[in-house]
Amino acid sequence: MNKKILAQEKEYLETVKEKIDFLKEDDKKRIKNNEKSISTLKKVFSDSFYDLHTGDSKEFGNEDEFATINAQIEHLEIQKEALNKEISRLSKQKNNPYFGRFDFQSANEKTPQKYFIGVGLIQNNDINYVYDWRADICSLYYEDQFGQTSYTCPDGEIKGNLSLKRQYKIENGNLNYYIDSNMIIDDEILMEQLSKNATSKMHDIVSTIQKEQNSLIRSEDFKNIIVQGVAGSGKTSVALHRVSFLLYKYRDKLKIDDILILSPSELFSDYINDVLPSLGEEKPYTTTFYNMARRMLGNDYETREELLEKITEKQNQKDFENIAVKSSFEFLEEFKKFLDNDICNLFIPKTYVFGDLTITKQDMQDIYFNRLKNLPIYKRIDVLAEYIAERFKVSESNHEDLVKRAKQILYKSFLTTDVLKIYNIFLRSNDLKEIDHIGPYDIAPILLIKENLFSLKTNYSAKYVIVDEMQDYTPCHFYLFDKIWKCGKLYLGDIYQSVDRTLSLDYLKLLTEQTKSKIKFLNKSYRSTLQISVFSQKILGKRIANNVNRNGEPVECIKTRNCTKAVERILAKELKKKQSIAIICKTKSEIKKLQKESDIIKKFKVLDELSTMSRHRKFITTPTKAKGVEFDCVIVPFADKENFNNELDKNLLYVSSTRALHKLYFVSDKKPSHFLTKTRKTTVN
Repeated sequence: MNKKILAQEKEYLETVKEKIDFLKEDDKKRIKNNEKSISTLKKVFSDSFYDLHTGDSKEFGNEDEFATINAQIEHLEIQKEALNKEISRLSKQKNNPYFGRFDFQSANEKTPQKYFIGVGLIQNNDINYVYDWRADICSLYYEDQFGQTSYTCPDGEIKGNLSLKRQYKIENGNLNYYIDSNMIIDDEILMEQLSKNATSKMHDIVSTIQKEQNSLIRSEDFKNIIVQGVAGSGKTSVALHRVSFLLYKYRDKLKIDDILILSPSELFSDYINDVLPSLGEEKPYTTTFYNMARRMLGNDYETREELLEKITEKQNQKDFENIAVKSSFEFLEEFKKFLDNDICNLFIPKTYVFGDLTITKQDMQDIYFNRLKNLPIYKRIDVLAEYIAERFKVSESNHEDLVKRAKQILYKSFLTTDVLKIYNIFLRSNDLKEIDHIGPYDIAPILLIKENLFSLKTNYSAKYVIVDEMQDYTPCHFYLFDKIWKCGKLYLGDIYQSVDRTLSLDYLKLLTEQTKSKIKFLNKSYRSTLQISVFSQKILGKRIANNVNRNGEPVECIKTRNCTKAVERILAKELKKKQSIAIICKTKSEIKKLQKESDIIKKFKVLDELSTMSRHRKFITTPTKAKGVEFDCVIVPFADKENFNNELDKNLLYVSSTRALHKLYFVSDKKPSHFLTKTRKTTVN
């Protein structure tokens, strides 16, 4: 580092910190003024209220004046809350005011201007000391190289010359070092971030966003987007940063309450919970599909994880075949025909007598089957009920009651409105096995039947929806999502991490067509070392990712006489490093076996859908529960040929291996799985 430049940079950092302190003090003064104004208005309100009700009021005498005073108080309270949030943000940002800088000279400027980038704007007297990373001009930092370039803003395209990119390492308000670079990829700061140990919460990546990630984050298209991202490509982080960008870009139209994240599990929801707050935004509403479905169905059912657990234990081929059928686009197409035609025929019109009013069977047939044929069933019933009420010509006060009673009578004209029975009619007509309880692959079709019959009453309104782990959903799910949410959606996932069926790029193409989405790929993996990433892809049998050149230790495949003892020996070594460790077993029965045989492993926290990772560093879990999270060290026991032998087993191994940041072990007491025999370091003990 140049000493003169370093001194200049430190001087600027102190200037920014001073401005932050000044802004905080100014905000505190404004809060005090607000509090005085609120106190005065409350006194006026109180005195006037007393005068009004005693008949002594001289200056105030009507309700409008009280409403005005109350509105003023509310406005000042909102201002006060906003100022407190701003003080909190500034206090946090003072520790690391900015992380980067670029120099850009537009066509109408004589000299390059310096642009410092941070999590939030630092501005005083119309001077931007630090720019918000989401500002239009900051795209230059993430995407462009030196030389002639341009960026787009509300005023149009701004052309100019980019002459410098600088990254800073600032901790606790102190500048440790800076790095000049033309590219923001595979650099020292990125490598430093990637080399860190895993934490219990996902962190923002704002200082190391890569070009392909930035393009997705800043996409201004609200239409549906599908992101196929390899393991460790940062797709979930990118999605959360995109939310932050949209809230900034469209702050007058989009609020945090308008965002819904459909998470794969409660564990994952907890894991990502701190990202948006670290970017200065509030937490969005996050739920799982199964929590949502449980409320809409009003009853319980077998979850996908429960079914997969049974399947992996028993390896029942019929179960796999059932999943394959209900997860197919062909199943959806037949089901859509059933929704459009067959369910309608469950309605058997007849002549209805309502007091002196008679509506013939022929009239009902004509209205229901002909005039209203393009409407869903519940809409047809709504229209018919309104038609009956209008024919009665009752008073407005009685109209709604009559509509309600008419609906009840009309629904009785269906052969059945039991959604499970109706679903079984469909299954039977397609030579599929009927069900006596709702399984995970039946939920979406049953909810679609309920939507068609009654309309789904849901509290999950949104203007933008993020669906994570999209490979775990079926075409029926995506059709349901389009029914529930008419807004733009961002689907994230990795087809190679599917553990219930084998998916391909052809599946993505069909899904893109069904959801009318654009598709974007994130093909670079940042999570694991080069050794782990290469090994993981060899398990898969294909190269699907570009690897960041972060070297680490070799992957170890250990052949042993006793799996439990071998795992204990690994733990004795790895636990000394004070890192997070996960033992990822194929099944729950393997977890029970290890914990029964080892007092050490017994102390490991079992990760399931209701777990959190906070304050824990030692975990034992299954691949389906571990998806989306990461650990410094991963151990996969019982990795033998008998245990991992088919295509879905291969995907389970792939998912397990891609959870590891720095170190990966496979342990077997029998012949190792053939998926592990491609290239490996083998240890026998």
